Amino acid sequence: MKQKRKLSIGLIAILLIGILSACSNNSGSSESNTIRIGLAAPISGTQAQYGTAFKNGAELAAAQINESGGIDGKQVEIVVSDDKGDSNEAVTVANKFVSDKSILAVVGHFNSSATLATAPVYNKSKIVQISPSSSAPGVTDAGEYTYRVITTDAFQADYLADWSKELGYSKVALIYEQSDFGIGLLDVYKQAAPENNIEITATEAYNPGEKDFSTVLTKIKATNPDAIFIGGFYNEAALIAQQAQKLGMDVEFIGVDSLYSEALLELGQQSVEDFKLIGFFFPGGDNAKATEFAEQYQASYNSKPDTYAAYSYVATSLIIDAIKEQGADRESIKTFLDQVKDYEGATGTLSFDENGDVVTVPSKLKVENGEFVLSE
Repeated sequence: MKQKRKLSIGLIAILLIGILSACSNNSGSSESNTIRIGLAAPISGTQAQYGTAFKNGAELAAAQINESGGIDGKQVEIVVSDDKGDSNEAVTVANKFVSDKSILAVVGHFNSSATLATAPVYNKSKIVQISPSSSAPGVTDAGEYTYRVITTDAFQADYLADWSKELGYSKVALIYEQSDFGIGLLDVYKQAAPENNIEITATEAYNPGEKDFSTVLTKIKATNPDAIFIGGFYNEAALIAQQAQKLGMDVEFIGVDSLYSEALLELGQQSVEDFKLIGFFFPGGDNAKATEFAEQYQASYNSKPDTYAAYSYVATSLIIDAIKEQGADRESIKTFLDQVKDYEGATGTLSFDENGDVVTVPSKLKVENGEFVLSE
């Protein structure tokens, strides 16, 4: 009996230790030997390449601070969770993150629809969410704990309408992704077109992952536009350019920063020559931090980073800097972000406005001889 009693007391002690440890992990601050940052991205599914870019960018930022000794001797850990690019799955991920108080902030999500779906979860729990890529206008009003390091679709589309006028385009057709992202670009460009004396000759939607654009392009060809504005991502943009070339279309292309990727060049080849786009991440230009990041990314992953890797790197770096300056506490990270002004990073010099939207200025780029260069 005495032996059994001793065994029972021992088990109770172990359970108490476990409970105390759990309480410590749910304190909202980092009490362990690691500082944990959540990363929510489409690691699997049709958008997995963007999730990989997110993961690589975030983990590079963590590796760099860890190599220099971490933060107060603690290593930074990126906790990756796959939202599959799906809003419902994203909410599940968000609930998992907010319930784990060792997660101090979250980098994500990729899709605007996923960010909008999860924002109430993060805001209710008062944990900072920084999206590297959600550019839909609705994210502006998503909540005081929701930030993003990418400009809004409204900003980019309006900026591109002005540039279209400078380039002499008077007739423009729009091809856009059927998503919050694509529709946001469409709406703003259409609204800005009249004041820039631009006639919209056609608007055609496609679903993410679509590969055959011949029917859409045939319709557009009949309207004889000067240029096609693509409101989508680089994989589809490369296919659109290739198929337009096969149809004998004499037309230029212009698009947003989501097109900036080596994949556009590799997939599109000659068909994307003279492709015009805006970019906030442009290594080799006048932003030394962009060039430095690109070199470090190449050394770490043996590939060139796309714009989403850079955005994820910047979002993670901001959280790391917040923890370094304000401490390993959820609310302190928000305090830091609210005071960010003229932060110099791989995607340019940025500040946050009162809505958590980034304030920065893009570069005008084009494809020349198979490379991205500054457009004159």
